[in-house]
Amino acid sequence: MTWNKLRSGIQIKSLAKDSSRNIQMDLLKIEPNFEDQGHFHDDWEWVYVLEGTLEDKKGVHKKGDFLINEKDSPHKPTSKDGCLLLIVWSGSVRKQK
Repeated sequence: MTWNKLRSGIQIKSLAKDSSRNIQMDLLKIEPNFEDQGHFHDDWEWVYVLEGTLEDKKGVHKKGDFLINEKDSPHKPTSKDGCLLLIVWSGSVRKQK
């Protein structure tokens, strides 16, 4: 498994995918001073912080924290020092307008 560029500031390593249920598990490596564009998932997303910190409107999430992004909940993550995340999610991603 190799790291691939997802978009500017984020690399992704796909760990598992079940296309029949539209679920996947990935590692995300986020660079320091990252500011993501706002986006939605048309289904749920689970996020576990393995290293570093991730910030969003819910607060600052550090190593060992687990958060859930519900269906259609907008989020705009940032990271001052970078982070490594394990994410499990379903559905597709769309930009926030």
